[in-house]
Amino acid sequence: MVRVFLFTVQIILLIAAGYWIFNHPGSVSIHWLGYDIEAHIGVAFVALVTIVFTLLFLYKVIGWVAALPRRLMGLRGRKRRGRGFQSLTIGLSAVAAGDSRLASYHAYRMRQFLPDEKGLPWLLEAQAAKLRGEDGEAKMFFEKLLKDKDTAFMGVRGLLTAAIDSADVDSALELARQALVMHPAQSWIIRTVFGLEVQKREWAAALTTLKKGERAKAWTPEEIKSNRVAILLQQGEELHRGGYQGEATRKYKDAHRLDPSFTPAALALAQDYFSHQKRRAAVAVIERSWKEKPHPDLVPVWESLSPHNKPNDVTAHLRWFERLVALTPGSAESQIAAARAAIHDGMWGEAWQYLTAAEKIRPDARLYRMWAQMEEKTDHSESAKRYWEKAADAAPDQVWWCNETGRIYERWMPIADPHGAFNTIIWGYPHARDAAVQTRLAGANDIVIEPVLSIASKI
Repeated sequence: MVRVFLFTVQIILLIAAGYWIFNHPGSVSIHWLGYDIEAHIGVAFVALVTIVFTLLFLYKVIGWVAALPRRLMGLRGRKRRGRGFQSLTIGLSAVAAGDSRLASYHAYRMRQFLPDEKGLPWLLEAQAAKLRGEDGEAKMFFEKLLKDKDTAFMGVRGLLTAAIDSADVDSALELARQALVMHPAQSWIIRTVFGLEVQKREWAAALTTLKKGERAKAWTPEEIKSNRVAILLQQGEELHRGGYQGEATRKYKDAHRLDPSFTPAALALAQDYFSHQKRRAAVAVIERSWKEKPHPDLVPVWESLSPHNKPNDVTAHLRWFERLVALTPGSAESQIAAARAAIHDGMWGEAWQYLTAAEKIRPDARLYRMWAQMEEKTDHSESAKRYWEKAADAAPDQVWWCNETGRIYERWMPIADPHGAFNTIIWGYPHARDAAVQTRLAGANDIVIEPVLSIASKI
């Protein structure tokens, strides 16, 4: 648009100059090399313009002819580059398909056409070498990529993948941290660094990486909290084994404060308090956790925290467990805990009422097993047989299990042995992996019943 405007202005100026000259008549005399030339000013102006345009035309023609070899070479170079990048595209596709022979052929062909190119051609060479099993050569090309700031990340990523594949955790972590410096907000890099730090048991560094992941939204808020709690509990356990009791207690407190509903955190802190003769603090921890989420693993600790009762007070033990019922009367766990205490003390009527209440909330195999055992103790063999049959057909028990392998564990651990997965042990139904089944099995907890709050107190 600008060029058209300038050309129009030049034409207007030329016409204006010609008009002015023809309206101011005169003549021009030229004496040169013995010649005398005299012409009207208008004719002289036209001749001058013609000579200028002729010289410009000749200049353009001579320049175009002089540049012709370079143009031909450039055209040939563009064709070679086009073929080279075509080979690059086909080669990368072959790498994605795992065709080592085709990838190697196009890597060679690309290098013939693009001898001075870097970046993607080196990446293709490296990937083709990996497919051929020539890891040393692949590493050489990835290291070449590191020398150019524009391709350095591709080199780091290639070397990182190779280090992870070869189980070289130290090198992989160093490379992953380099990648994180280059791209600090990339979720997959943050998750890779975190996973490698966990493998190396660098818990403080893993917590720092977790904070970066929280800002970058590399995990969901629930995953962030769960991973942080798991790390704090692992740190507390290691400090406890090392004899650093005060620091271990602080880690347990932090974990419990972060997620009071997480049973392993409550257990760790309550047991730590109890070992230091802080019974009331331990009781408060169990009560808070039970109110958040009743769990059968809390029952043995609650039992150990039971106060010493008078010999003639036969209902004291049951009353201690009725405190759990009062905290969560609509929970089957509370009813089952009280029923277990009643069975232990031989209070069959109270046990029957608590088991009946639990059945209305969540009938499962554990409940019917308890009922069958109680019937056996009271010599009701036919009734016991019926409950054993119900137990066989009822919903399975919830357990601690690894959601990666399906392996069942007696208790929660931050690291699932023997495969070493971090924070993969969860509480649930290992044989009901479908989400709909999980929801159906767990949904019975939401049923509201008229609770059995206190039976022993009425005796």
